[in-house]
Amino acid sequence: MALLQAEALMGDRGQEIPPLMDDDFFDDKPFFSTSPELERAADYYARKKQYDKAAHAALYSGFVQQHYNDKAAAMQSFKDAEHYGKMVKDSLTVARAEYWMGKMLYCNNMNQEALILLKNAERNFGNRIAERSLSLNMIAVSYLVLGDYENAEICLKQSIMLSRESHFVLANRKALNNYSVLYQLQGKHDQAIALLRQNANNTNLDEKDLLLLNLNLGNVFFDMGELDSAAYHYIYVDSLLPDIQIRLETKVSAYSSLSQFAENQGDDSLALSYWKQYDKWLDEARDKIEQNNVYGIQRKYDYGTLQNTMNQKVIQRQRLIIVLSIIVVLVLLAFVISQIRLARIRRQEAEIKASLLRFMHQNDELIKKNEAYKKAHHDLEQKHQETEEARQNLASQVEEFKNAYEANDKKLTKALLKEQQIMQKMAVYLENKTDSALLDALKYSVMGNQEYWDAMLKTFDKQFPGMRKELASQYPELTETEQKILLLSYVDASREDTAVLLDTSIFMVDKLRTSMKKKMAKKASKAS
Repeated sequence: MALLQAEALMGDRGQEIPPLMDDDFFDDKPFFSTSPELERAADYYARKKQYDKAAHAALYSGFVQQHYNDKAAAMQSFKDAEHYGKMVKDSLTVARAEYWMGKMLYCNNMNQEALILLKNAERNFGNRIAERSLSLNMIAVSYLVLGDYENAEICLKQSIMLSRESHFVLANRKALNNYSVLYQLQGKHDQAIALLRQNANNTNLDEKDLLLLNLNLGNVFFDMGELDSAAYHYIYVDSLLPDIQIRLETKVSAYSSLSQFAENQGDDSLALSYWKQYDKWLDEARDKIEQNNVYGIQRKYDYGTLQNTMNQKVIQRQRLIIVLSIIVVLVLLAFVISQIRLARIRRQEAEIKASLLRFMHQNDELIKKNEAYKKAHHDLEQKHQETEEARQNLASQVEEFKNAYEANDKKLTKALLKEQQIMQKMAVYLENKTDSALLDALKYSVMGNQEYWDAMLKTFDKQFPGMRKELASQYPELTETEQKILLLSYVDASREDTAVLLDTSIFMVDKLRTSMKKKMAKKASKAS
């Protein structure tokens, strides 16, 4: 009954079972008394040798136990699920058990052991790319903690690719967030912000996701020293915190960041109020852990009481089984003696048949060798004919290559000549920097009659044909300067490079970017 209830709550066998069962998944599910029954169900099905059901019961029990912080019991349940799953070759259950054991080992700072299990899980998930993306994301997080940034980046790229292929938004959001953490640890703040803004473009974000996104953006800007941008995101976080339900750990982290920022700004009264909220939610998180520990003790007591009653019934059943076993052994002994006599007669018959079969087999081998010789002779003649045809094709390809080489050599000679002329003009200009005519000549030889910005647009149109027309038709309300900033953002130009190309300040670039985003967001809201 417990297994049927768990399958109804978590997904029937053969359907999608949520691989990531976090606190949000458990909020609206009545799991509070299912764990002891699931443990008993796993033991019952294991005794009945129905290992497929035992594996599922142990897996579901582990989900509930880890939710209530009964880590030791959860780890044992996941190990049982892995063991039973391997017995019936249920690779999906094995992968899910190994995935959760790896996550629990990671939480206990056993990162090397966690990596082994998570890699096994990712391999056993096979073509289930949504769950593989989650496994790769956890592997990348373990590599981040170990300081192996190169392998972490490889796993994150694979996780993002698989999450997009499977349209698994949650995994994609987690991978992008962790990728931004990797860039932040490496000091690549612009790349970190770009990845977080990819998450911001997701239309499926709820208020909880927006809070986490703005908190991460605020932390990155604070780390960069861009306090105005950090303040913008922290204000948004402060406005959402009191009104939405999020994990206690997230609230503790948010109020810690807000208080540190307020201290940096010199607002001691605001920082003090944030610290009070930080202490309040930290105490509540500790109380929740203690309550979960009480739940674990009660669960073990209930399980032990029922197990004693079951043991008495098992003892009575075992006595009856022993008596029946003695009778069966006597019958089997008489049967074995008769079988031994019969086996001697059959062995003599088998030896005679084996000699006859050996002779027939040798005759068949000779016939097969003769046929193989004829086939090899025919294949050799056919290969000789194919070799002659290949030689003729190769000669024609060599002639074509020679003609192509001569044509390319002429183009290369012309390009080298132009490059040599440009270098000569540059050398003359460097010796006479005060002569503006020399600079104009050098500029003309490189760019022709075009201005810097026109030359850049020409290059952009070559790389992205039709992109400028599409952006102009989609956002006609943008000014010319805002359109230029949008194009530079599309090719990942930094704020400093943008300011130089537009001949303005970084402050003005930030201001124009903000104006541009507001117009684009307004258009997006109207479209929705």
